[in-house]
Amino acid sequence: IFDDNRSVAFSATVEAVEVETQQISHLKQLTMQFSSCVLLLSAVVGLTFAAPQMFIWNCQDCPYGTRITSAGVEFNDNSEATGELTVRHIVAEDGQNSLEIRGPMSGLTASRAEFRIHSSGDCSSLGEILHSETCKNCQNYVSIKVLDSRKVLTLGGENDVMGKTISILDARRGAMLGCAEIVPVSP
Repeated sequence: IFDDNRSVAFSATVEAVEVETQQISHLKQLTMQFSSCVLLLSAVVGLTFAAPQMFIWNCQDCPYGTRITSAGVEFNDNSEATGELTVRHIVAEDGQNSLEIRGPMSGLTASRAEFRIHSSGDCSSLGEILHSETCKNCQNYVSIKVLDSRKVLTLGGENDVMGKTISILDARRGAMLGCAEIVPVSP
């Protein structure tokens, strides 16, 4: 009788362990499904909030309210620093203005270069400085953005920079590194 009771108790314990193992396995499966749903929901919500940023295009002929006017930069023949810079005047949908000067550079040896836009004059006789920006580590690529909160500069409006001279100086030594003119872009 004693062995039968042990056998029954052992069988009951084994069955209880099997049931508990099945319950733990089921809980693990539910936890994994719940975690997967939360991860998927997080990804969908994240993409939903990021979507408007992905669909705003900055282009000349886009049907959006952002207006972009472009110009080129033509370097003087005697200029040590040269490049393929583009000037863009951007008017956002909210009316905020900015002027960008961007593009690859070559021959720019200074680690800190000062880009000056002059209100008058040319490379042989620079006029008054309309605006100046210092660009750090721009030896290979220039990316300058002037927000209207600092200075309103445009292409074809108030403080028009079209036809203006840009001088590039070593910001530490003051030595002239290059000179160019902002010109209309050829179609």
